Amino acid sequence: MITEVHPGPNAEVLEAQSRVCTGPHQSRPLGLRSADPQPGRILDLILGSVRGELPDTLRVSSIQMGAFFVAMALRRRFPPRTRWSCAETGAFERYRSSLCRDLPAEVLFLLDPSRKLDPQNEQEAVLISALGKVLAGEHLSYGETRRMCGVILGRYGRAALKGAALIGQRMNRETYDEARGYLDAAFDPSEAVELNVGSLTHFGEPYDGSKRYFRPTLFVAAVRAVLGRPTVLHGVDGMPPKWGVTDEQILKALGAKVDLTLEQAGGLIENPLVGFAYVSQRVFSPDAYAARVFRAHIGKRPPWAATEKAQQLFTCPGENHMVVGYYHPGYENMFLQLAADRGLNSGLVVKGMEGGSSFGLRLGKPSSGERKAINNVRGFRTVDERTETYDRDVDPAAAGFRYDSQPRPESVGADAFARAGCAALSGKSGPVYDQIVLNAAIKDSLIGIDVDPSSAIERARDAIDSGRALTHLKAYVEASNGFA
Repeated sequence: MITEVHPGPNAEVLEAQSRVCTGPHQSRPLGLRSADPQPGRILDLILGSVRGELPDTLRVSSIQMGAFFVAMALRRRFPPRTRWSCAETGAFERYRSSLCRDLPAEVLFLLDPSRKLDPQNEQEAVLISALGKVLAGEHLSYGETRRMCGVILGRYGRAALKGAALIGQRMNRETYDEARGYLDAAFDPSEAVELNVGSLTHFGEPYDGSKRYFRPTLFVAAVRAVLGRPTVLHGVDGMPPKWGVTDEQILKALGAKVDLTLEQAGGLIENPLVGFAYVSQRVFSPDAYAARVFRAHIGKRPPWAATEKAQQLFTCPGENHMVVGYYHPGYENMFLQLAADRGLNSGLVVKGMEGGSSFGLRLGKPSSGERKAINNVRGFRTVDERTETYDRDVDPAAAGFRYDSQPRPESVGADAFARAGCAALSGKSGPVYDQIVLNAAIKDSLIGIDVDPSSAIERARDAIDSGRALTHLKAYVEASNGFA
């Protein structure tokens, strides 16, 4: 469990990290223009922090140093456009003696991996060994990644090395085995709880929430519960760097208990009067939750920020489905392979609103080649013992939802989303109602539960208009508070 307190993060160094801690085609060198972060200034801040010359509010944390210097080391092999600028080369040359004299040994190791770094314990030896490969631009096996992630999530290992490992793997673009290693280190698949239900669908949404558009997933779960389609939601109360509105915040605004155990949540899913549940990462993986401090200091989402959406907390003897949202291209294949390797009956990935699985109410410019539009879906499903695959855009207009632009909520916040969702489940027409219906119906059609989209839409509308969806939501709030 991560317990240490870190100063900062320093805002100027975070800005530099946002530029250099990305991939070989996205990194932006420092000091190209006068308005850019200047490498000399960044090195001054780092050295001043190491020497204890800055107050805690301005100090550069060890995590930041690890992220910055591993990025600089990896960028030496990047293409000319994203490699070191003349300003960066000149600054490091001018500061060479000060860096060598004042930087901690673990930070110097990141900048120059040929330096030998002695581990402080067995756990850190795992981390240093993995970093040797990461710094060389190589990839880790599933086992190596899982062991490394176990150290990152634990008590041992210097913070700079942990930050470096996370950014380094992100810049190298994690492989499928590495992504699976991160996922399983946070929650061992063998710990998934089996439930006595005929089908079960996990919805994976970004843990850092929504800041621009309504988040319908919780209310979609209530609609699906009416139709006898149990749903699992998971996430956190809040997560950097976005700090958007999450399902946990909405549930809390509704008065629900948000720290249910897996067993308690499983009981609510099995209860036909409820039919869905939310589980917080604080409960099912407290070490991973505690590691959110790294997100604030590395300035980027860590590699597990994508894969955590694909957690499978429960299984059932019937059909198992997973719906996951994504934004960055390449992850859709990873999610589908994870679903297939776990033996799920269907896997659906959606390029949805704000990187989530939620369809917008308007399809913009359709997908073309490698460019995927918002509302693009890919997936597989088993229907009548046949496996079908698909890759297409979902056009809401074809389902009768015609909007000239994607509606934005009047107010963004947990209370506002709770009010809007409950109003929609009470039958109030408008974009929130339409988005809940569209997402409940089309997703169930795509994963093969209700293949005909038209009938799926009618059933979703009836679940709301009859008042049953709101009844299930209220039953969840009441039942969750029944646990001590």
